[in-house]
Amino acid sequence: MAQATILVVEDEFITGADIQNNLRQTGYEVPFVVDNGEDAIKKAGELHPDLVLMDITLLGEMTGIAAAAQIRDRYGIPVIFLSAHSDDTTITRALESEPFGYIIKPFESRDLKVRIEIALYKHAMDEALKERESTINALLNTIPDALVLLDHEKKIVAVNETMARQLQKSREALKGLDIGDLPLASTGTLQQIDDLYVKGRPVYGEEKRGDRWYEVSMFPMTGNDGRITRVAIQSHDITGRKHFEEQLKHEGVAQIEQNMEQFQTLNDQIRNPLQAILGYLQLGDPAYHPKIIHQVQEIDNLVVRLDKGWVESEKVRSFLLRHYRHGAGIGTGPDRTEGEAD
Repeated sequence: MAQATILVVEDEFITGADIQNNLRQTGYEVPFVVDNGEDAIKKAGELHPDLVLMDITLLGEMTGIAAAAQIRDRYGIPVIFLSAHSDDTTITRALESEPFGYIIKPFESRDLKVRIEIALYKHAMDEALKERESTINALLNTIPDALVLLDHEKKIVAVNETMARQLQKSREALKGLDIGDLPLASTGTLQQIDDLYVKGRPVYGEEKRGDRWYEVSMFPMTGNDGRITRVAIQSHDITGRKHFEEQLKHEGVAQIEQNMEQFQTLNDQIRNPLQAILGYLQLGDPAYHPKIIHQVQEIDNLVVRLDKGWVESEKVRSFLLRHYRHGAGIGTGPDRTEGEAD
C-alpha cells in the first residue's frame, strides 16, 4: 500500500519541522513545509497531496481558512486544521471551509495519526460515493426514457436529463424531493411503490399526464444484504403509439361496418337467384336447366365474395382484439378463420 503524502502548512519553522519529522517517522511522506497560504495553494496544485495539515494563522495576508477553502474548491484535497485557538468564533469560521478535522495545539503524535487516518478514510469514501453517483448519472443519461431513482422514503436520489426536462426542473433541484410532490406520481403510483418495497416485484402500467401517455415501469434495487433500498422508475412516452392505436381502432371499426353493409347487400343478391331457381324447378322442363346452372354459378360467385369479405373483416377484428383489446362485440358472423374460405 502506497504511503499517503501530506503537505504541512505551518508559520512557525520549528513547529513545522517537528510535525514533518513526526509524520515521516509514522510512515507518511512529507516533502514540503510551507508557511503561507499562497505557497500552500501553489504546492497543493503541484504536488496533489493526499491531505493538507493547515495552521489557521499563517505568514502573509491570507489565513489558513481562506487557503483551505481554495484548495478544496480547486483540487478537492482534504484539509485538517491545526490551531492554538479553540474559541467558538475561530472554529465556526474554520468549519465554513468544510475541513476533515480540527486539532488543538499542542497535540500528541498518536492523536494526530488517528485524525489523519480518519480523514483519509472519510475522503476515500466520499470519492467512492462521488464516483458511484457519477456512474449512476452516466448510466441514467444513456437511456432516452425518463428515469428517476428513489430511496426507501420515496425521495429522489437521482434523475436523468429527460426526466428533468419533463418536470421542468434542474436535476439538482429535484434531488431530495418527495415523489408525491411531483405531477408524475398519482395516489395509485405511490401505493404501487409501497407494495413494491414489500413484495419486491416489478410493476408495469400506463398513465396519462396532461395530453401525453406514458408506459411506466418500476423496478426494485437491492443492497448487499438483499433488502430493497432503491426503486427505479422508467417512464416511456407512448403518446404516438396511443394516437396510432386510436386511429387504427376507428379505421378498423369503419372497415368492419362497411363490410357488414356489403354482406347485407350480398345476402339480398343471393335471395333473388334462389327465388328464380325455385321457379324453374317448379316448371320441370329440361329447357330451363341451363338457366338453373347459370343461377347456381351466380350464387356460388356471391358466396365466394361473401367468404372473402368475412375473412378480411375477421382479420381486422382479430388484430384489434389481439393487440389493442378493441372490437369485442363488433358484429357477428360465421365461425371462420383465415384459410377456411376457398
